[in-house]
Amino acid sequence: MKRLLSTIITVAVTAGLKAQLLALKTDALWDGLMTPNLGMEIVTDNKTSFGLSVFGNYKPWGMDMKMVGAIPEFRYWFGGRPMMREFIGVAALGTSYDITWGNETYKGDAWGGGLTFGYAFFLSPHWNIECYGSVGAVYYDHKHYYRDDHYSENRRTAHGYAFIPFKLGVSFAYIIK
Repeated sequence: MKRLLSTIITVAVTAGLKAQLLALKTDALWDGLMTPNLGMEIVTDNKTSFGLSVFGNYKPWGMDMKMVGAIPEFRYWFGGRPMMREFIGVAALGTSYDITWGNETYKGDAWGGGLTFGYAFFLSPHWNIECYGSVGAVYYDHKHYYRDDHYSENRRTAHGYAFIPFKLGVSFAYIIK
């Protein structure tokens, strides 16, 4: 996973050496769910950009839940220039999780990809608010345990695909020129 992400980032950054804008972001909806996140987006051409968001949590609101993941994304901007107005993008998702829900524990990984649609509202030369949503196919593979079991004795393993929204948000972006 690390090698794939490094390759994607390197290709995206070196493909558009005329990058002029860099933005740092945080998603307010994820922050509200006590899942800290940080994103970076770099302009790669006149109407395109590449971004990477990382997120994770550890026992939000006292729930027995741990999660860490990354979402790389390539965007095409319709507004005449990047980081302005409407966009469409292609996003990927990679996450690892350990969630206890009631008497059941799910521990595994999920991978996927899909399309992103959104709009960036201009606030000032250095600030934007972005509203967006991504839907796509996500493959999950986890072990399913029950609370009173020993972790060495898993009851069943689940894997499969789901068509779900995997990135919904309202981000605050600080644009560095």
